[in-house]
Amino acid sequence: MFNAQMFALFAVPVMVLLPTARAGMITTSRPFLIDSTVADMQWVNATEPGAKPNAKTVFVRSALGSIYRSDDDGMNWVSQRDKMSTEFEEPYQTRIQQMLFSKADARYAVMRGYGEANWYTKDQGNTYMRNEFGVLADIKLHPKQPDWILASKYEGSFPNRYLALYLSKDFAKSWTKIASNVFQFEWGVQSEAVKGFNENTIMACIRKADASPKTSFIDWDPNIDFVRTHDFFASSEIVIPHGNRFAIHHPYWFVAAMNPQEEMEVKLHVSADNGVKFSPAHFPYQLSERSYRVVDSKEGSVFVQVSHGNRDSQSANVYMSGPEGRSYTLSLRSVVKDYRGLSDFERINGVDGVYVANVLDASQVPELSLLGGLQTLFLGTDDGSVVPSKSMISFDKGALWEPIKPPTRDSQGRVLQCDDCALHLNGKTAGYLGPVYSSASSTGLIMATGNVGHHLHGRQDETNTYFSRDAGRTWEEIREGSYIYEFGDHGALMVLANNREATNKIIYSWNEGLNWTEFTFWDHHIEVENIITEPTGTSQVFIIYGRRNDKGVLMQINFETLHERRCTGINAAGADASDYEMWTPADELRKGDCLLGRKVTYTRRKRAVQCFNGWDYDRKEASRNCVCARADYECDFGYQMDEQQACHRVPDMPLSGYGAPEDCSGFFTVSKGYRKVPGDSCAGGEVEARLDPQRLQCPGVGKTGAIILFLLLGLGLVFAFFTYQRRKEQGFADPWNSTGDMLDFFRGGHGGGMLGGFGGLGGYAHTRYTGLVDTPDLDEDDFGLGDDDDEAQVLGESLHEYALGISEAPPPPPSSSLP
Repeated sequence: MFNAQMFALFAVPVMVLLPTARAGMITTSRPFLIDSTVADMQWVNATEPGAKPNAKTVFVRSALGSIYRSDDDGMNWVSQRDKMSTEFEEPYQTRIQQMLFSKADARYAVMRGYGEANWYTKDQGNTYMRNEFGVLADIKLHPKQPDWILASKYEGSFPNRYLALYLSKDFAKSWTKIASNVFQFEWGVQSEAVKGFNENTIMACIRKADASPKTSFIDWDPNIDFVRTHDFFASSEIVIPHGNRFAIHHPYWFVAAMNPQEEMEVKLHVSADNGVKFSPAHFPYQLSERSYRVVDSKEGSVFVQVSHGNRDSQSANVYMSGPEGRSYTLSLRSVVKDYRGLSDFERINGVDGVYVANVLDASQVPELSLLGGLQTLFLGTDDGSVVPSKSMISFDKGALWEPIKPPTRDSQGRVLQCDDCALHLNGKTAGYLGPVYSSASSTGLIMATGNVGHHLHGRQDETNTYFSRDAGRTWEEIREGSYIYEFGDHGALMVLANNREATNKIIYSWNEGLNWTEFTFWDHHIEVENIITEPTGTSQVFIIYGRRNDKGVLMQINFETLHERRCTGINAAGADASDYEMWTPADELRKGDCLLGRKVTYTRRKRAVQCFNGWDYDRKEASRNCVCARADYECDFGYQMDEQQACHRVPDMPLSGYGAPEDCSGFFTVSKGYRKVPGDSCAGGEVEARLDPQRLQCPGVGKTGAIILFLLLGLGLVFAFFTYQRRKEQGFADPWNSTGDMLDFFRGGHGGGMLGGFGGLGGYAHTRYTGLVDTPDLDEDDFGLGDDDDEAQVLGESLHEYALGISEAPPPPPSSSLP
């Protein structure tokens, strides 16, 4: 058991000034020992009076559920146990399993316990309120109202044991039950106003009250629906029947709905307007969809990982959507994933359109052995126990992928000799090996561990640490072996530590790896688990944490005083006297400095200079569109790419995009098999003219024809009225007296009949509009359907609706109708 008195002397950190090879000094805190390793660390904007604009309060939760707090970026730490427990309580009674911080007010936080007690603070942990409402399964803080909380807890007994949903509007002082049989829930309004929603809107997956008890909690349940309420369940509506799970990636909402006829099949539904309207997602392959995972939803589109077979398989396909998240095309097959569903698919932050992924090599035969299987299960290695994998990179948002170019020399300057080799990088599934890492504030900079070869290896003796400063176009080996790493000061500072063996040293670089300086942070060795700075990556203050024996260790390392000179010349970037340069990322697959159809120029610090940016550094950028190239396009829905990077229709798929939509107005488009990558802004050029969809006029009368017919009908009624009046003055019988009188009215000719009235205008009206009445206008109907309205309706609905997953596929059109 952890003895608080034993480590009390560590609660008062001591400032230690250690000289370095430079004129400045690195400031460190004395190590602070905690009862176990770090399980969670969260940074919150400081709210204390007089706090610096970039000051942060840091909370740490240990593996044993203890909470520690620092209000000075990790220099001093205070255990929260004395504030949260009574004198006679044992430590296990105040164990915390989750820390939740309010988006509405940074002072509000909830510490969810393992038992019936939970703790609530309105002053960032200066004081806590204890509440024993019960064992809460889940808690959701309102994004706008800091005092509002949703929480669920179990009621009943198996097999009728389900979650009940409770609401508090006074920060857990009182609770009201608002729903039963709840499986998942969330506030409807997340970050901005949503049309038709209010602050009371809640989205939830709820099981029907009259459904028979479920005997298994593993499989999907057809009796669960995705519902919405705007009045705390005084009333509610079913949005998606059989909707069992949902996920939120602003502004997208995703709901997985079970197929009632097949227990293990699910269908994805997507909303691109913050949950207002949902539509079925449609994938180009008629395969069973077993599970989904949204791997990225930035830059105006969605990447979804779909498991078509066993959910526990080693890989899944990744599909990319259009802007609305509804129709998906295959981006990459067999992306590596683990048993948790995490996949090796990474977006490079700070630069648009660049992604790195690991895929299984289908050409290789898996070497599965008993020893290898045990290593995979218990050690997380892949030494001969799984299908070999290789790394791929995309510079056009997943439209085209290619191997990663390896460095030409190692970190010692030796030439690398390897035929047909590539660089392979570890992802999230690699366990303790450092994954691909980038920061939005460190433009174009990437660090990763991996190896040069034909496949990715998990062996420690072949793993090295790599760095790219041009968003993945070129790489260099910066250290032999596996390291953990972090960027600081907008990428100007790089800090590394060995994470495969105990150490008491870090290495750092102020010039992006050109030179490295070693720094000893403690007399004793620790097993470093991570180096981390505040989430924006703009600070020069780092926290290093790890373990020593069975205890956790926290230390602050401060580089703010190492360099006194601040970078200058940002407004003259590129000049010799400036510390800054202009940099333009480019697509490796195309000529010129264009990425996602535009040339974006960023201002960033020159590599060789040694100065700091400062937390308030404002990165400058400029952008202009480029002429379209093949790299700006991906395969459209229903098409797939061949080895020559040409898009062909998926076998057994109807011609997607063929035919006018039911609500066609003016013009519609017919796909040529390509579509611009979502977010791509290229314009003009021969490629755009060749690959953009064909624009056709809507069949039938269209909006203009409808207006003309309406005018004709009005004219006809006017002339009919005057004809009737004239016939009446001439003594003719009313046309409704008999069939003969009605026929005489319409063929009256010189006797004043209706058509005779048009004739009385010299036949002008009949001659002018004869093309609309008698002959099909091929300019308005390129399908040559004429007046066959039934055929036009069928083709008009067909593939437009099918491409969106709304209706069944129609039979293919006759070849003569192809555009």
